Amino acid sequence: MASLSGKAARTAPLVLVRTVQLPPRPPPENAMMRRSALLLFPVLFGLACGEDATAPSSAEEFQASSAALSAVFSGRVLDANNQPVVNARVTVNGISRFTNGTGAYSLSVTESPTGYVLDIRKDGYGPVNKLQMSGQLSQVYVLRKAYTQQISPTANTVIQDRVSGIRVDVLANTLRTATGGLPVGGVLFSIVPHGPDTMPGDFTARNALGQTVALETVGAVTLSAVDSQGTTLVLAAGATMNVRLPVPAALGGTMPACVLNGSCRTVMWRFNPSTGLWIEQSASPQFSTTATTFRLTGVRQGGIIDPLDGLGTWNTDIEKVNPSCSIIEFVNIPLSCYNPLGTTPEPGLTLHLSQTSSGNVLWTSTGTVRSSATYIAQYNLPSNAPLQLKVEFPADDCADNLTLSATPGPYTVTGNTISYNSGAPASGPGYPKDSAGNPIDFADVAVGDHTCSSHIYIEAHP
Repeated sequence: MASLSGKAARTAPLVLVRTVQLPPRPPPENAMMRRSALLLFPVLFGLACGEDATAPSSAEEFQASSAALSAVFSGRVLDANNQPVVNARVTVNGISRFTNGTGAYSLSVTESPTGYVLDIRKDGYGPVNKLQMSGQLSQVYVLRKAYTQQISPTANTVIQDRVSGIRVDVLANTLRTATGGLPVGGVLFSIVPHGPDTMPGDFTARNALGQTVALETVGAVTLSAVDSQGTTLVLAAGATMNVRLPVPAALGGTMPACVLNGSCRTVMWRFNPSTGLWIEQSASPQFSTTATTFRLTGVRQGGIIDPLDGLGTWNTDIEKVNPSCSIIEFVNIPLSCYNPLGTTPEPGLTLHLSQTSSGNVLWTSTGTVRSSATYIAQYNLPSNAPLQLKVEFPADDCADNLTLSATPGPYTVTGNTISYNSGAPASGPGYPKDSAGNPIDFADVAVGDHTCSSHIYIEAHP
């Protein structure tokens, strides 16, 4: 999978700061004087990005972050029917708030040069987890509803989501509270499948050797269980749970040949919500032509995983040690092209990024970019791979005056679509850094102080 976000280092405990409104977007001629917005979106390799931050319109909204005077985060959390998700936990760099009766949240944290890990979760829904490089105001996130089944914690139970094909074998008396207590009453067990477009994080990971790597998914799932009092449950220490995880239909439903013949390193990973990293796990995966079967084992209490993460988010991933990155820059695009009717939130322009998986399946990630973004750092891409980007505006006259180009070439343009190459590997996985080792900003993009091999320009003309 590819990503547009990916810092892992966290800072010391954070304190609340004064809420400051973001400054207005300066005119295009002054764009070089400011730091650029950074956009995070999940693509096929890396990320991401799964997140499920899909706008209610149906396309996933990419996270456009503008350089903020303070790290302020606000918005609403909705379900797929545009109804508020109440009491969802929203966490940014360790500071948490819960959504109110309208699904709204607001919080602020101290500025962090390494970025902000935004995590949104509630039992019975798929989590959202994204790296942001600055505060985010008035965002809308949609949590996907889980497949749920009521079970008895004292009986062996097989749970299967017939839509995704994911199957979980729950053994009797293996579920516990985070403090080791027994569940109260019946248990509601939830399964949320993930494809490459709904993965939490940005496909940046840490393997068993401590190396930072990028990932390409061939199946992922979030599992959770709560008792009759709404207490999040975990797997008892030493207990086991078997899971069958099919290859997502979006990736063709067939395991890539390199996984089956062992030519690409493929293992199990568990997501850490606080860092936004996938961490390699010893889960005894077995691969077939259509699925992975693996085994969860309960860890002792007080482990490094947040107890509210419950049974966790698990991922069968191909390890990528030499990913590439690209810069997508927006040049001289007037505000009217993002928001022709002056509505709130603005409709923005839509990007469709297409690439090919290791299973030779063409996959497209679609998202919306707001006017606060001046460029996208697109990373954890397969190196030297063909990519295609299509641009759509809410106003036809903007599309009629669009120029697409890329350096270095060659590239081809057909209408509002540009085909280009991801280029040579970057200096490493994760969000791009400048020569000083800091996350890149617009000043770095302007002078080329980064290791991304390709640069795409989306430019509007009067």
